[in-house]
Amino acid sequence: MSIKIARIVGSLLVLLTVAVMVHAGGVDPKEASVQEPVAREQVTATAEQTSTAVSKARRAVVPAVAEVPVAKPAPVVKTVPIRKSQPRVVSSASKDSWLLGSSEGECSALSSVDRKVNVGSFKTPQEFARKVQQRGYQAFALDVGDVRNQVMRVKVPDLDLDLIFMKAGLCR
Repeated sequence: MSIKIARIVGSLLVLLTVAVMVHAGGVDPKEASVQEPVAREQVTATAEQTSTAVSKARRAVVPAVAEVPVAKPAPVVKTVPIRKSQPRVVSSASKDSWLLGSSEGECSALSSVDRKVNVGSFKTPQEFARKVQQRGYQAFALDVGDVRNQVMRVKVPDLDLDLIFMKAGLCR
């Protein structure tokens, strides 16, 4: 019984598809009316006249905006320069040795890193990063100076460390 119903539904579907395609409509391209091309007008306005017309149209569409001050002008405040203490320079370091630097340009001995992490002794930032990695932490040594191998930044995200190492010749 179900095979009979499937044949009836299938044949109705085919018949419906054929009927839709026959009566679908549309126009044969041979029967379509030919449209005349639009003739373009010759421009007789000068550039100045066009500019004036565009300006008038913009003013008609966009209303004039009045300038309103957003905030009162700030009073002039006299600033007093802050005197910084002289940066501490490690005098026993040779010009090519590495020191631990700060954002102010101060330098201190590499042994001051022991307060933050105990990795033993090291002489270069790369050696410090390697020792930290040997202890199982992630460490990234980046050359951040203008001149190669003069200023290095070592980041240890696991210990929240971001250290700047500088050659002794760059310290103040």
